[in-house]
Amino acid sequence: MLKRSIFGSLLLISGLLLSGCTAKSTPSYHKTAAQFESESTTSKKVPKDKTTKASSVKASSSTKTKLKSFKVPPKAQHDKNYIKSGQLTRAKQYTYDQAGTKVSLTEVKPTTKTVTNGQVSFKFTQIRVLKNQPATKTALKMANQALNTDQIKGTYYTLQLKYTVTNHRNATVNIDGITALKTDQGQTLTPATQMYDSGAGTQLTKDGHKNRFTMALVTSAPTKIKHVDVILGGIFTPSGKTLAKASAFQTLTLN
Repeated sequence: MLKRSIFGSLLLISGLLLSGCTAKSTPSYHKTAAQFESESTTSKKVPKDKTTKASSVKASSSTKTKLKSFKVPPKAQHDKNYIKSGQLTRAKQYTYDQAGTKVSLTEVKPTTKTVTNGQVSFKFTQIRVLKNQPATKTALKMANQALNTDQIKGTYYTLQLKYTVTNHRNATVNIDGITALKTDQGQTLTPATQMYDSGAGTQLTKDGHKNRFTMALVTSAPTKIKHVDVILGGIFTPSGKTLAKASAFQTLTLN
């Protein structure tokens, strides 16, 4: 039940937060969490069963009704580093979401590494570190739900990976996305421990490609990270047959 509740919160994040696409204000937990998705085509993830799907929709609707618009401090509106809508592209830029979290970009690094698993390629294009400062109880609650923890009490950091996944097989496949992330500061994260990956459950048709992102709660020296290792999840047929197992750790460097 807890996992379904968390999944519902994440559906809200990925479904509503497209600040890179539009200037329209939308209820949100993290604008930046979904800015990686703003360039991707609309897609539907494959639910494990009807019960999971129904539970996710219910949890998402419940969370949405509790959101109240957060008023951005007047001082911020005259600050050149404040971004009302659109993507954060330079260090020190920041935005506010409607739950009341100030999200600041502390580091952004391009990367061009491509790794293939089971004839499905993962092209990593960007690594970002974000400082998140919740100003309301709602923001704290949603942060803990989204990152599967109860340890967020105040300011916290998230590391985000942007990647494009492409199916080079001659048939449709389902992928597990990124299933683990390890930093050079000694922290290992998985979907069960403070990590979210939007690629999990993605279905790709022959030659199909989609943009996805991974977001992880980083507690060990977040501003000193120089490289991270990731595991690419398994590849499956739509019926669930394994085509390729999860990969070994692959290293990504913050150039």
